[in-house]
Amino acid sequence: MVMRSAPYGSTNAKDALDVALTLAAFEQSPCLLYQGAGLQQLLLDTSHTTPFKHIGKMLKALPMYDIPHIYIDQASMASQKIAPEQLDNLPVKCHIVDSEQVAKLLHNHQHIMVF
Repeated sequence: MVMRSAPYGSTNAKDALDVALTLAAFEQSPCLLYQGAGLQQLLLDTSHTTPFKHIGKMLKALPMYDIPHIYIDQASMASQKIAPEQLDNLPVKCHIVDSEQVAKLLHNHQHIMVF
């Protein structure tokens, strides 16, 4: 699953996590790749005023559902101006991958869902 949507402004981020949790509940092993504005989902900034629920609690549930394959696109970190230190206190363990590794991840999966 490729997470490209910002956490605010639409339900895409929540919908993607709902799908990931549902897949995991049925013993599938979803892989999450955060790219572009989707990286904002991981920062857990609660200062935004929005009609949408904050997805931080859902992110904290990922380890309970045994979803260990969570990746962050290194190029997106640069384009979104996110320093590695900002990712130190994430509620889930993520692996930072370069462009070549992103291509391999996408190539190695039969089904890709983009949110």
